[in-house]
Amino acid sequence: MGLFKWFAPVKFQAYPGTYKFSFRAKIATLWIIAAIVLFFLFYFAHILPVFIWAAITAYLFSPLVNLLNQRTRLPKAVWITALYIVLAFVLYFTFQAIAPLISNEISDLASGSMEEPTTFLGRIASQGNFSVLGLDISLREQVNHFSQWVRSQLPQQAFPIIFGAAERIIILMIFFVVTFYFILESGNFVERFKAIVPHPYKQEISDLLDNMNLTLGAYIRAQVVLIIVMSVASFIILSLLKIKFAIILSLTTGILEVIPIAGPIAATAIAAIVALFQVSTPFGIPNLSLATIIIIAYFGLRQMEDYFIIPNVASKFVKVHPVAAIFALLVGGTIGGVLGLFLAIPTAAILKVFSEYIYLKLIED
Repeated sequence: MGLFKWFAPVKFQAYPGTYKFSFRAKIATLWIIAAIVLFFLFYFAHILPVFIWAAITAYLFSPLVNLLNQRTRLPKAVWITALYIVLAFVLYFTFQAIAPLISNEISDLASGSMEEPTTFLGRIASQGNFSVLGLDISLREQVNHFSQWVRSQLPQQAFPIIFGAAERIIILMIFFVVTFYFILESGNFVERFKAIVPHPYKQEISDLLDNMNLTLGAYIRAQVVLIIVMSVASFIILSLLKIKFAIILSLTTGILEVIPIAGPIAATAIAAIVALFQVSTPFGIPNLSLATIIIIAYFGLRQMEDYFIIPNVASKFVKVHPVAAIFALLVGGTIGGVLGLFLAIPTAAILKVFSEYIYLKLIED
């Protein structure tokens, strides 16, 4: 009986016949809702990535759709459909142009014999063994593992839709449908949330959400711009220097920009290693000199990124300490894989904004 008394509703005097929860009942209800949400996330976590990617995509294209809607007064659904059509054509022709080149580079990479020092993989394998901190590493064995991975795993991981059969196609369709509705309802989600916030806290919560929105928007815009700019710029440099596998290397360079600090270093190291071991070099430049030029060129790209792109795109909103960024990446990668890596830094930045808000609330009189 005591438990039922604890949850007993209280008569709401302003509206006869209606009741409101007691304070304890409210707390208990919040705990129950939290438990249900955690249960859902635990047992259905495998379906969340498609919704998260849809939300990210909608976040990218919603400003454009909203602008077109305001300028033309045409319904959002029309502009979303037009956007899908344009993106479909762009992706189709881009895939038609790039896919054969990537396939040729992968075939060239995988077909090289380790027994012939005149091939890229053979030249690496011929270097024998070396020791790092007392650990002996066989280059021939490592090259053999890499070659097998390129032949068997890379095509499936690079083009999962083609090799993943019906399930992945269904997931792709769900992604497009969910993205459509996310863009269509963009702005309404936040406004609905603000509408249920009690009036005394409405302005305060609205400011907090606006700060989070600025942080998240700045990060996503910065990452998309950096991936595109660094991929194109590195491809131009690698092509001019006639570095093998230029397309794969440039795409890898762009994608690794998502990972701060370690990503650009890894991209530079990979490109330099390819230059160091490729069989033919342009203009008779020695391999070591070619690798050095690659390192200098990538360093220059990094300076351009730090001083021109990031300040103008990310501005002052995304400020996460490098140590915190590395910790966030490790946690994100462990929990969510590739998606976790992509979301680690913006999540850390949003948590920073939220923690600053909580800190100010704690110290205020």
